Amino acid sequence: MKLEKCVSSFHLSEHLVSCFHDQGFIKVENFIDQDQVDELSHDYDKAVSGEIHVPASGSDHVEGRMVQLVNPSQHIAGWQQHDYFLQAWDVAKQLIGLDAVYVYDQMIFKPAHHPAEVPWHQDAGYWQKTRGSDNAVTCWLALSHAWKQNGGMQFITGSHRGKIAEHYNVSHRSEMNSALETKVDPSQSVSVSLEPGDVTFHHCRMLHHTGGNYTDTPRRGLITHFWAGD
Repeated sequence: MKLEKCVSSFHLSEHLVSCFHDQGFIKVENFIDQDQVDELSHDYDKAVSGEIHVPASGSDHVEGRMVQLVNPSQHIAGWQQHDYFLQAWDVAKQLIGLDAVYVYDQMIFKPAHHPAEVPWHQDAGYWQKTRGSDNAVTCWLALSHAWKQNGGMQFITGSHRGKIAEHYNVSHRSEMNSALETKVDPSQSVSVSLEPGDVTFHHCRMLHHTGGNYTDTPRRGLITHFWAGD
């Protein structure tokens, strides 16, 4: 399913485009404003609670556990036309080519004081033998404060230049459905702190991870994936 062909542009500086290709990820502050954050957060929380039905990945909603919901933009009225999605698509075109296409999106919610992690992986590890394994980009939007201690993004800078690492199925010890993990040296990682409305964009071969939430602050992440066209 494709995003509606509405227009909402967001121009990246040459410096940010260069940083993306050099280090494999970028942070963009104030990608959407507080009113837009509030709009998305209102529906996000309803989806997490089950008030708005969005399919869960694997088991259904379990109170107090990490929640992973699939393709919320296809189930929540107005989301496909929201400036966030259209701006993210515009940036994806600037980073991986004008033929970039929306593939899917997901929500990953980490409640306060819950240790569930998203293991170290490359998105390409899930997308092997598809065009998404070579030239694709993921936008990660913070709808709440997100930093290392509550499950914010961590990256291995420059790892996108390597091959797809060997990944192992760790579903038996993860709350994520079909979770994959690869081996990294976590001492080489960098943490990115985000305010509500900030985003990161990362390359499909970028090694990344989010830890557990050891704070009083729930962590709301909205993730959107784009692949280069055929």
